[in-house]
Amino acid sequence: MHRKRKSHKFSQPSNHQKAIKYSADYQLEWKSFIPALRKYELKKVDFLSITGDAPKDFITDSEYRPGYRSHRQKSESYIAKVGSKFYPNESIVEQMITRIGQTYGLRIAESKLRIVAGQVRFMSKYFLNHNVEYLTHGAEIFEFSLGKENYVELQDKKKERDYFTFQMTEEAIKESFPKYEHKIMSGFVEMLTFDALIGHNDRHPYNWAVIVPIKKGVPRFSPVYDTARAFFWNVAEPRIKQMLSDQQQLEKYIANCQPPIGWDSEQNVAFFHLIGLIWHNFARYRGSIEKFLIESLLTNTLGMIDKEFSHLMTAGRRNLIKRCLHQRHNLLVQTIAEFKAKEELT
Repeated sequence: MHRKRKSHKFSQPSNHQKAIKYSADYQLEWKSFIPALRKYELKKVDFLSITGDAPKDFITDSEYRPGYRSHRQKSESYIAKVGSKFYPNESIVEQMITRIGQTYGLRIAESKLRIVAGQVRFMSKYFLNHNVEYLTHGAEIFEFSLGKENYVELQDKKKERDYFTFQMTEEAIKESFPKYEHKIMSGFVEMLTFDALIGHNDRHPYNWAVIVPIKKGVPRFSPVYDTARAFFWNVAEPRIKQMLSDQQQLEKYIANCQPPIGWDSEQNVAFFHLIGLIWHNFARYRGSIEKFLIESLLTNTLGMIDKEFSHLMTAGRRNLIKRCLHQRHNLLVQTIAEFKAKEELT
């Protein structure tokens, strides 16, 4: 693969392009490796507030989907964003995370990489039927439980992780969705365990949600979405090489990932320890955790990374990602094993 360097400068957009704040130091002719989205329509919609750091559009396309008999398919809608903080590696990593989640059987929003207006975009399929259901974000659930003023005050003082514990989150969900809290929390625990496995560090309360029916139906935890901040997404190639040759640097990187919530009676609980505490104290959620302990799924995932992403990143970056995932998997397995051993002694 031909490699060339680009200067790390803020680029101005043209036509439907988005501004790039920072380009990764590894760039290819991406049009040769990622399909172009040929027929699409950019839409402005009144039922969706598109927020977040990455520049994005609401796009409808009628691209052919494998497995269907006809090329004339009904159109599908996507939130298409440009990974402008470390272009395009941010988008490539987010697509890899989608594929990892799918390999583990996680309910995660379907996605694809496409070239739109000459730029690489991560396209996340819009999973709501806005005519019959709506999305309630975690922040709104906490606001309902605490009162908006109290919640805003906690946000301003950046005390969310100190205040919002796992137990408090379950209580807030129960208050908003009585009778359905265990099913919804099972999805929350699944998401939390997946974040621990991949080292996702940006699961703020607007990055998870519950799908609520407008009239009839059962509320349910939404598919996992907005999962880009993991696996060295903004780390330059020289640093990748350093961590490949220095195990201590990799271990420090792994340890720096902290959970978005805490635990009653414990301060600064580490991510894997939090998952172990949930497993130990809430037997009803064990299935949501144990699905990520299966060795064969790890093996399948490592193979998938090589098969599907070898042409989109350097071999060194891919190997570091696989090493990081393997180590995080081992730490998760080890933590649950330690809690199992404690149970056997009591």
